[in-house]
Formats: sequence, structure tokens, C-alpha cells
Amino acid sequence: MTPEEIRAKLATIIAEKIGSRIPAEHVQWETRLRDDLGIDSLAVAELMYEIEETFGTTLEETDPGALVTVGDAVHAIARELQVPLAS
Repeated sequence: MTPEEIRAKLATIIAEKIGSRIPAEHVQWETRLRDDLGIDSLAVAELMYEIEETFGTTLEETDPGALVTVGDAVHAIARELQVPLAS
């Protein structure tokens, strides 16, 4: 799985979580979870649970407050799945 595949799958999860407010194709690397999507702290925790279920990994070492952008979440998932990120 590539980082872009992770981002695309995560975008789908986010779009389903927030309903029809924003389509998955508009959820990009720089999209801010709280400011752009209106996801609050509780929803970030729920999103982390969804990520763990979908990707079959845990994000125990990831501080929910550190997930500011979609890219931050992709990096956390990639780290857990040991997917190399482009330099």
C-alpha cells in the first residue's frame, strides 16, 4: 500500500464520518481535520478507532492532538504499517 492509497482510503472514511458535507475527493493531504472539516476532539478519537479497524493496526503511540491534517494521519498510519514515505 502506498501513502497515496492510504490517503484515498482515509478520505473515504472521513467523508463517511462527516456525511455529505464534503466528498472524499476533496479530502487532500493538507486538509485540516478540525478547521476545514469541523471534526472535534471526540470525532478525532472515533476516527482513530475507524483507522485502526480499517487498516488493521493500532495508533497507540499517536497523540490525537498531533493529527492536524490528513497528511498527519497518513504519516501515522504509514509509520504503523511500515510504509515508506517519499523523502
